[in-house]
Amino acid sequence: MKKFMLIALAALLTVPFFGCKKKEETLGDKIDKAVESTKEAAKEAGKEAEKAADAAAKKVEEVKK
Repeated sequence: MKKFMLIALAALLTVPFFGCKKKEETLGDKIDKAVESTKEAAKEAGKEAEKAADAAAKKVEEVKK
């Protein structure tokens, strides 16, 4: 019976180390993703602003004629 308890205890102690291989996302990973997402959104907003400025410039030129 002592051998069984020893084996069971050894098995229970090894489960936390080898039982779960899932890597949880850290706060740093979340911040990195947020920064990257913000950079992409800023680039897209810049492109849209440039398009709007070009369209406005064309309309001003049309009004001047």
